[in-house]
Amino acid sequence: MLYSSLEQRMTSAYLTMLPEFIPKKDAPVSIAEQQIFYDLIKKLYQLLYDDPARIVPTLHEDDAFPSRYKKGYGKPELEATVLKIKRAVESLLKNMFLLGQGAEVKLNRRQLKLLSTVGISDLNELPAVWIWMSCRPNATPVAFAYCLFDETYVYSIDVYARLFSEKPFRRLEKWMLSQGYKPYDRYKTDWIDYQLTLAYANPAWNDELPNIGNEYKIKHTGISAQYDAYVRDPAALGLCIPNGLKPFLEQFASMSPAVKAFVIERTKKCDGCRYCVQTDKTGNRPLACIPISYEKVEYRLCPYFPGYQYSWTSIDDELVDNMIEFLTFMDSVLDAKSCAKYGGIYEK
Repeated sequence: MLYSSLEQRMTSAYLTMLPEFIPKKDAPVSIAEQQIFYDLIKKLYQLLYDDPARIVPTLHEDDAFPSRYKKGYGKPELEATVLKIKRAVESLLKNMFLLGQGAEVKLNRRQLKLLSTVGISDLNELPAVWIWMSCRPNATPVAFAYCLFDETYVYSIDVYARLFSEKPFRRLEKWMLSQGYKPYDRYKTDWIDYQLTLAYANPAWNDELPNIGNEYKIKHTGISAQYDAYVRDPAALGLCIPNGLKPFLEQFASMSPAVKAFVIERTKKCDGCRYCVQTDKTGNRPLACIPISYEKVEYRLCPYFPGYQYSWTSIDDELVDNMIEFLTFMDSVLDAKSCAKYGGIYEK
């Protein structure tokens, strides 16, 4: 998609991530009031997209990182500018949340004008739903900013179904639900970055909430989807591989031909980076790579951080087939004993 500026690229994310209106039916505020608040937030995001100069003083030529791993692009000034834009928008959103809690908040001129434009000219007369979304039990700035009214509804599903090809996405979703996987809206609460992500996780592996993303501290099979506006292809869907690839690569012979081909295609081949032995002072520890023979070719596959390779910016039926096959394999090969060995729990 073409953007008139880097700032427009970044402000588009808030509009893109805003789910469709799904009210909470038994809330202390009416559905009509919730609709009014939703329309206010949507209008705010549309204003920021149409004219980012409403929130930042300077606009820059559009640019984007090739991937979410920014350092290889060699443009530190781009990262700094991206952060400035995010801070400008998210300072407004945070202040709006705090206003709803009755906190003393000092708004700058741009923030006051934006709120006036969306119909909030008297900060002492905020809508009741605004106050409810700020003060209800477990209220968060992210739920406030994206109008996540109903805590029992997973809003990010519809967002990412819209961003990816809906038919294959819904087919993958249907299969996961049939296997007992559960969906979750996931976002940071220790520090707020206003990124709404989706997780589908098999709770049989672990009774904890799934982590955000699919690269680190993965304890469940499933998928993770996220949206990073500063990337050329901002939406990414990743396969979640619990506890690294090691226990699965050790069962390579048990994989179906389709899973074998998928694993060989996607898994990183050892390039001798020596990350896996960097703490070894003896120099005797062997590399962690696992030797695999496939179609008369020998591979040395790296079991570390598979989420980096098992991630895609678009999906189709063939990929969904492969993901289902691999998820099925991962869920089936580990019995209670072997799963406990690698730090999880599994019940058939």
